[in-house]
Amino acid sequence: MKLSILLSFAVGIVAALKSDKLSHLQPLKRTARPSELIGDFTSRLARGIALTTRQESRAALQRVPVDAAESVVRRRGESLTAVRQMRRQVSASDFYECSTTSPAPNDADCQVIANSLKASSEDIVVAQNACLTFSFATCQGFFCSLCGTLQTSTDFIGNQLDLVEGLCVANGQAGTIVSDQSPQWDAGFVTTGSGLPSYDVC
Repeated sequence: MKLSILLSFAVGIVAALKSDKLSHLQPLKRTARPSELIGDFTSRLARGIALTTRQESRAALQRVPVDAAESVVRRRGESLTAVRQMRRQVSASDFYECSTTSPAPNDADCQVIANSLKASSEDIVVAQNACLTFSFATCQGFFCSLCGTLQTSTDFIGNQLDLVEGLCVANGQAGTIVSDQSPQWDAGFVTTGSGLPSYDVC
């Protein structure tokens, strides 16, 4: 009896695999496991448009370290594919600045912003001298087009904010990453309610 049930089960599986109805299915791709976020963050994540309010000196900027992408992705435990994607998006012309603020943006709050941006996968157009803002609890993320209108994606913005989080916010500071090559932009984290910085890179 048991043998006949097992044999019919095996025949059913073989027949299903050879069926034309299943030929369109693609194999599963390996992905990172989702992580749980405590609370309803989507209703509290605010998006907006703003203008910069603080002009900052370009002299304070430091070049983004070559291994910055690897250290951020490694710290978060993400895949080799994530390292490659972030490394492609970090240019040799990118600079950053960390600044001490009181109170500093909370690292976990800033990570909610970066994660939700990467999860949304949207294409965005940002007008010249305009900033997109993303607020959650103590943290306000921003992405500004400095010299002209540009097109980007929330994946790119989220990756840049991940870099700022790893370089600055994880160390208890606000921070900004700046690209001085066309199209020029800056992105970063400040404490909610603080002014947004702008750098003269045009």
